[in-house]
Amino acid sequence: MKFGVYGMAKYRSIFVWGMAVSAILLSGCARDSKPVQFYMLSADSVLVAVPSPVAAAQMPVVGLGPIRIPEYLNRPQMIVAITDNQYQISEDHRWAERLDQNISLALFKALPRQLGTDRIIRYPWSQRQVVDYQVGIDILEFNVNASGQSRLVAQWFIKHKDKPAIDKRSEYEFPASTTDYGVMVKMQSQCLTKLGEEIAVTLRQLMASESAIELSKKPLVE
Repeated sequence: MKFGVYGMAKYRSIFVWGMAVSAILLSGCARDSKPVQFYMLSADSVLVAVPSPVAAAQMPVVGLGPIRIPEYLNRPQMIVAITDNQYQISEDHRWAERLDQNISLALFKALPRQLGTDRIIRYPWSQRQVVDYQVGIDILEFNVNASGQSRLVAQWFIKHKDKPAIDKRSEYEFPASTTDYGVMVKMQSQCLTKLGEEIAVTLRQLMASESAIELSKKPLVE
């Protein structure tokens, strides 16, 4: 195909115009694309008095789990409530692992400090494993609401040797943010810390009570 001078000039003009539009579009995409931020929860707490090695070896075994969360929360993207019935999902801010696993791991790391023992195992465990106390948790709410409050509502139970001992609902709320995801995670971690502390206090009370009952059953030495 042959082009005249006018045709060649027109062709070059269209080509240059197309390249310019492409450059603008690519530049816009580059500006709009942001690196994805990943977050992990924690449940830090103060260290309680550590028992002696002999006493620690004799402490009951605590099984942590199962821990269940609503399906709408169990996704990589972080969620902020816009209203009571509407949520905003962020593609740029994500959990570094499954949220139910992250909650389990955070509590698993914190409970030894809160209880003063490392005799804690995570669900699921072997059928041959003897568990003295089992802690199961149903997370009902765990997100930041439209007013910027980090909120956690959990129904949890403790079983002692497969028999129900405690069944309780706990609610925690802390000021957070609707735009700063770092603050959101920090305050959600604070909610989780409080849940861990409440579970630990309840466990210590149960253990002390059961220990007193066992001692009372022992015959007195004359």
